[in-house]
This record gives sequence, C-alpha cells and structure tokens, in this order.
Amino acid sequence: MNGWTIVQTTAADRAVVDGLFLGARWKHLHLDWLEPAALTDRAPFLLASEAGTPVGCLGCPPDVAGVSWLRAFAVTSGIRPEAAWRRLWEQAVIGLRELQVGRVAALPIEGWFESLLTGSGYQPANAVIFFERELAHSIPSASHSSRPIEDADEIELLALDHLAFEPFWQLSGDSLRAALSLAETARLIEGDGQLVGYQITTRSPFGAHLARLAVHPDRRRQGLGRALVLEALQGAREAGLDRLSVNTQADNLGSQRLYRSLGFRETGQRYRVFETPLSKL
Repeated sequence: MNGWTIVQTTAADRAVVDGLFLGARWKHLHLDWLEPAALTDRAPFLLASEAGTPVGCLGCPPDVAGVSWLRAFAVTSGIRPEAAWRRLWEQAVIGLRELQVGRVAALPIEGWFESLLTGSGYQPANAVIFFERELAHSIPSASHSSRPIEDADEIELLALDHLAFEPFWQLSGDSLRAALSLAETARLIEGDGQLVGYQITTRSPFGAHLARLAVHPDRRRQGLGRALVLEALQGAREAGLDRLSVNTQADNLGSQRLYRSLGFRETGQRYRVFETPLSKL
C-alpha cells in the first residue's frame, strides 16, 4: 500500500467508479437515490490507485451543510478492506473538516463494514426500522385533498423538508430531484396558502415504497400525515402493486404509531445508524 496514490475524483471518473463497484469484493452503498458515480464531482470522494490501477474509493460528500453520510466505499479483490478504509478515511476526514462538517453518519448493511466503523470510533446513534402493509385490505379515504407535485414546488418542498427533519435526515435539492425522478406518486397538501405536507412513493422490487413523508411541524396531529399515507396506499394499489413498504427512525415514535394505526407491520428488517463527531477524531 506504500505505492498507493489517493486523489479527489472528478466527473471524468464516473466510469472508473462504476467499474470499481462492479468488480469490488467489498462494497458499501448508502440507502438513498443517489448513485455513487453521480457524486464524483463532489468532495470528499476519494479514489485510490496502485500503479495506475484503481483499487478502492470512499465517498462522503455532505448533502446538507455541516453533516455527511458515508455514501460509498469499495475495495477490489486482493486488498484488505481494513487497510484501505484506514487510508481513505484519514484523507476523507481532512476534506470534511475543510468543509466544516462536524458529524458523519453511516448506515451499514453488512457486519464487516460495521466493524470498520466501530474500529474508527463510530458509535450506534439510532436505527432504521422497516414496515410493510398488504394492499389487499381496505384502504380508508383520505380526509385532506392533495395535488401532484410540480417542478415549481421544489423550493417550498425543500424548505418544508428542512423544517420537518433534523439535519442528518434532510434532503438536498439533488436528493429531492433524484427521488422525484423515481416517483410512482408524488403529492402535496396545501393549507392557508402554504405547503404543509408531501409524500413521494417509488416502486420497489417487492411493490411500492413510501420514500418520503413530511409534515410541517406546526400542522402535525391534524391528520395530514395519515392522509398522505392513505394516498400512497391508494396510488400503489391503482398501479397494480400488492404492498407498500416504508422505513422510519427508531426514535420517531410518532411515525411508528401512524404506520401501525394504518395496518403496517414491522418486517423484522432493521439497520443501526452509526455516527462520529469529527471533533473527537
């Protein structure tokens, strides 16, 4: 590894990163709508090479100011993931500090990546829980009217999203547009001349997935979230799908109560969220 070179990627490296992930023995991808190769023009996204041959990469560009997710990590066969992670993470921390990122989180799907995180000082901070509802059962009518989301709604959607979620869970413009590009249904509710709630539902290999649900903090407990979930259920049924899945944070007890009240059940799928403050590294 002494002969490694580590550089920041550019948009010209997209094909290289795609190829690296295609052939990687060890790889981690964040669960969201952004493909890793689409992030190569954002820092820090680092590419490691040995004698000119790509051997690993790590991408953790912040989506919103001050916080970052570990979005991509890959290592080719023959390279120990622990050694590659150590070198790449050390360089990534430098770049993150330059961008004034104070906290980094990761959602490991496999145990080997969780071990890398804990070995670098990451601690469990939350968890993501998955729910599912069969669409064969009756679906009540929504109590609030909505309309389809349009391109012109983006600024208001982002403003609402940032009010509804804490920084780690907020969407950037890129993430919002990526989610909407995959939407099966995307609708919003307005009240008193402003946007007060929205939902985005995408297709999944198993049916439909309620990918985003947000309600203005001042308008919660007024049935808006319930109405949006009911519309997602109805939209999925009309599309000929047989189930709707959704995930939420373990500490978001309000959303869990809402989903259970509408017939959703836990699937048993649960991933821990790990976090590290860069000030301690």
